[in-house]
Amino acid sequence: MSLISHVALSFETPARAYRRAHVGKLMVVEPRDGREVSSGDFFRLEEVSTHPTGLFVTGVFDNARRNHMMVSNVRDATEDEIAWHDHSGFDVTKTDY
Repeated sequence: MSLISHVALSFETPARAYRRAHVGKLMVVEPRDGREVSSGDFFRLEEVSTHPTGLFVTGVFDNARRNHMMVSNVRDATEDEIAWHDHSGFDVTKTDY
């Protein structure tokens, strides 16, 4: 009797794990030029894929529409940034299809 089992191994890509952990969250694209974060740097993450130079993200951006963007440094918004963003008058939860 053999003790070998044929179980399919689960494989999850880094992009899929990142999406699962961050989908729907308010995210911030870190400005490269050292400027302060502005409303155009915020988005709600919907999809993510990897690219040799960073991440390719899909989300709802400052124009309240779904767009794609290549980013090299993205992070979760802090509680203070979320509060600022929520009171800025811009609502990224609404989308135009």
